[in-house]
Amino acid sequence: MAAAVSKISMDFITRLNLQNPHDVKPVNGGDINATYSLYSGEKRYFLKVQPNQDRHYFDHEVASLKALSEWVKVPRVVKQGENQGSAYLLMNWIETGSNNQSALGEALAKLHHAKGKAFGFEVNADNDYFPKNNTWSSSWGEFFVHQRLEPLMALAKKKALWLNQRGDHFENLKKTILADDHVRQVEPSLLHGDLWAGNFMFDTNDQPVFIDPNSFYGDREYDLAVSKVFPGFNEDFYSSYEAAYPLEDGYEERFKWYEFYYVLLHFVRFGDIYAPRLNRLLISF
Repeated sequence: MAAAVSKISMDFITRLNLQNPHDVKPVNGGDINATYSLYSGEKRYFLKVQPNQDRHYFDHEVASLKALSEWVKVPRVVKQGENQGSAYLLMNWIETGSNNQSALGEALAKLHHAKGKAFGFEVNADNDYFPKNNTWSSSWGEFFVHQRLEPLMALAKKKALWLNQRGDHFENLKKTILADDHVRQVEPSLLHGDLWAGNFMFDTNDQPVFIDPNSFYGDREYDLAVSKVFPGFNEDFYSSYEAAYPLEDGYEERFKWYEFYYVLLHFVRFGDIYAPRLNRLLISF
C-alpha cells in the first residue's frame, strides 16, 4: 500500500473539497482499508480508502455509526463517496486520552438499552470479508443460527476437512441455541457487533469512543462474549456494565456460542492458527 500513498494523497485530497488540505500521512487503521490523517486548515480528519470499490462500500459502517451516535460517542462522518474507482470515508479525528474502562462498561450498557423492533439491521454488511445478511427476524435463535452460524460454517468447511468430522457437535450447538429459554425471550439490543480492544478508544476527556462498528440488533451477550475472546477489557469494564445492566443467569455458557462464532470468523480469515481453539470449543458442544 505504501506505493499508493502519494497517488491517493494527490488525487483524492484535492477532490474532497476541503479548505487548504495539508499534512496527509498514512496511519495505522487496521488491515482492511488504507487509512490517513490529514488537516483542513487547523482541523484534523481521519480518512479511510478502499481501492476498487464504489461509494456504497462503507454504507454499513456509516449506518452503524449513525445508529450508535444516538446513544454513545462515535467518530462523526464528514463525507462518504468514491474517487477514481476507490471508496472513501472521511471522519473527524479524535485525540486520544486515558483509559477509563468503567466509563466504557457504562457506555456499552447504555447502548444495549437501545432496543429494536426485531433482530437484524437496516443495511446488510455486504462488503465484509464474510458478508452478513441482516434481514430482519422475529427470532434471535433463527437469526443467529441461519444468518450467522450456518453460512459461516459452510465457508469454513471449504478450508478444513476436520470441521466436517465435527458435524455432530455443530448440530448439537444449533439445537441447543434454538431450544434455549433465554434465546426465545431475549430482546433485540443495538450492538457494536465487533467489540474487541482495537475498536474502542478514549477522547481527551477520558470518555469512551466506539469505532469501526459492525452493528445489528441482537442478544447483548454477544458483544460481551466477543470482548472476552482477546485481551483488552479489564474487571472495571465488566463490573461497571453489570452494575448498570445485570446479566441473566447462565450467561457463561451462552458466551461460548458467541466465542465459537467469533473464533470461527477469525479461522475463516486467518487460517489454522485459530484451529486448536476452534476445535476445543466445538467438541464441547
